[in-house]
Amino acid sequence: MCDLKTEEKCVNIYSFDPIDSRLYYIVMNDMAIIVDPCVSWKMFNELTSKGVKCATIILTHEHYDHISGVNWFRENFENVSVLCSKKCSQMIMNAHKNLSAFSNVLYMDKEMDKSLEEYGWDLNYTCYADETFEDEMEFDWEGHHFFLKETPGHSPGSICIIMDNKYLFSGDTLVTGHPTITRLPGGSKKEFKEITIPYLKTLNPELMVYPGHGEPQKLKEFNL
Repeated sequence: MCDLKTEEKCVNIYSFDPIDSRLYYIVMNDMAIIVDPCVSWKMFNELTSKGVKCATIILTHEHYDHISGVNWFRENFENVSVLCSKKCSQMIMNAHKNLSAFSNVLYMDKEMDKSLEEYGWDLNYTCYADETFEDEMEFDWEGHHFFLKETPGHSPGSICIIMDNKYLFSGDTLVTGHPTITRLPGGSKKEFKEITIPYLKTLNPELMVYPGHGEPQKLKEFNL
C-alpha cells in the first residue's frame, strides 16, 4: 500500500495483526528507512525485489507491537541499524518493560480468530538498539531530512519523527480516532499534557501524520 508518492519517494504501510499497529517504510536506491518494524514475508519480497540490502530502523517507542520485527530484520537483511531514544533502548531489552510479557493480558478483550502465539507473537521478546539519542536528533538520508524528538506521555521512550518538514510518524503519541493512551506502565498524562502537547502545537498543522494505529491524516485533524 502506498499513500505518499512522488517521482522520488513513497511511504509504504504494513499492519501488524491483530491490533493494526503500523509499519512504514521508504526506499531510496538500495536502502530503506523502516519505522516500527513487524514481520511480513510479503514485505520482505517487496523490499528484496527493490534491491534493498541496507535498512535503518527507527522505533517510535518501546512497546512490543512496534518493535516485533527488529530481530527478523536483522536475520534477513545484510546491514541493519536500529535507532531510538535512550529510554526506549533500555526498555526494549526487557520483556516486561516492552510489554511483550503482558500481551495476553493487554489484548485479552480483543476479538481474535486465534491466540497471540498463533499470530506469531513472542511473549518473551527482547531486542537492542545500535544508536540512541536524548531530547532530539536530526540527520540527512538520501536527500531527505529527518528530525527526531522525544514526546513522552504514551511511554517514557516515545518519539515523533518528522520527514522533510512535511510528514510526521507519530507512533502511539497520536492515534487516529482515539485519544492518546497514557495509562500503560511508564505512561504519563502529566508529561503528555505539559511536554508533548505544547510541542505538537508548535508544528505545522498541515503535516501529514502517519500514526501508530489507524489511517494517516493531517495534524490539524487531531484533537490537541
